[in-house]
Amino acid sequence: MYTTSDSSSADQVYQSLRRLLIEGFYPPGTRLVEERLAQDLGVSRTPVRQALVRAAAEGLVQIFPNRGAVARSFTVDDLLEMYDLRALLEGHAAYLAAQRISPAQLARMEAAATALEESLTRTFECREDEVHFLVEQNAIFHQTIAETAGNQRLIAMLNQIVAVPLQFRSFYWYRSEERRISNFFHRSILNALMLGDGDRARAMMREHIFYGRDVLLQSRRAEPESAASGEE
Repeated sequence: MYTTSDSSSADQVYQSLRRLLIEGFYPPGTRLVEERLAQDLGVSRTPVRQALVRAAAEGLVQIFPNRGAVARSFTVDDLLEMYDLRALLEGHAAYLAAQRISPAQLARMEAAATALEESLTRTFECREDEVHFLVEQNAIFHQTIAETAGNQRLIAMLNQIVAVPLQFRSFYWYRSEERRISNFFHRSILNALMLGDGDRARAMMREHIFYGRDVLLQSRRAEPESAASGEE
């Protein structure tokens, strides 16, 4: 019988697999063999199989007949499509949020924006720890806007588009100057929300997303062809 405890355990396995995919532990194009994943995650194959199905629904994994699951690769056309959609959806979320955001939500975004700014002078043990921190604080900022918009379908669509390995990789490639520009956009969006200016919040969010897209595309061009295509 499937219990609440089983459900909780299955969700933990999914979250662990999701994080490994997003952070590139399993690079794009990697075959995801259930037995190996079960060993890596220290669980049986059943929750791994369920996690793969969920990851496929989220767009992180592709499942092929007679081949199994593969960590999804993203072409330049994929990136352009996803960032166009993200700019449209997050821009609309910012517009809606400007009309209903609360002081507590603004304070949460302020704290995240400040943490991102202060991270430029903060010392981290390793690059991966720094990127973890950047992704976490950035997620707080953007998710607060999405939640404030109050549109559950919009949130679901954003979760599928944003929750891809690209977010982690884009932060990994950010240099100090690019992070300062990203921080500028965060402040501009936050100021627009404080003023209740939905049009400006939407415009600045779209510019912010397109800037992130351009940084990621530049980083892909700098990678060796095999790495950019996800070849092992």
